[in-house]
Amino acid sequence: MPLFYYSKKQKIRGWKRQKRKIERWKQAAIDLDIDYIREYQRTNTKLSIPPFYRLIRRNPPSWYNTLLLEAMLEVYMEWHQKMKKENEDFYLKIWLYHPHFIESQIVVAYKDYLHAYDDTFIKRTNSKPFPYHIFQSLQNQLKQFEWELCMNTLYYDESEFTEWIMDGQISEKEVQAIKQKAYDVSSIHLENDTQYLIDKGDVWVGTLSYQD
Repeated sequence: MPLFYYSKKQKIRGWKRQKRKIERWKQAAIDLDIDYIREYQRTNTKLSIPPFYRLIRRNPPSWYNTLLLEAMLEVYMEWHQKMKKENEDFYLKIWLYHPHFIESQIVVAYKDYLHAYDDTFIKRTNSKPFPYHIFQSLQNQLKQFEWELCMNTLYYDESEFTEWIMDGQISEKEVQAIKQKAYDVSSIHLENDTQYLIDKGDVWVGTLSYQD
């Protein structure tokens, strides 16, 4: 079943406690396990902070997202320093989702997996400026990065729709509504299936613009 976001604002209690969760997330993520990287050659860290990052995702308010992004930037810079010491080319990116910010993550890979994520996203053909205004207090840090605009795509298979309807998880009317939003429909010949591609929003793929 696809992961939908809450469309209604729900009250979050204890914002001081929620802010402390950011610091705990940062401390857990910032120390990149270089032995793990050497063995598996890739890893990532997601914003797995409850109650926002659950089966049904909820976007935090913008001020909280700014604090999360500030922590992500600190983690990125620490990872960057560690990866430089490996004396290998490496892929280290921030995947910054908009408007679904809570899906954002930091991804690193090298050696056999150096190009594993090159085709993860579809690049947008239309250009628009990076939304610095959303994170005003972080503009100086964000401008140290090169940001590539891509599409956050949801993929649905016809066979999945059939299964969900049979299980009573979704109605035929809801399926038709999803299909109407598809920007592309393709055939999966080996599986004798049809796939619907839905534009869910933007992904800004960020790379530090200097390597000193």
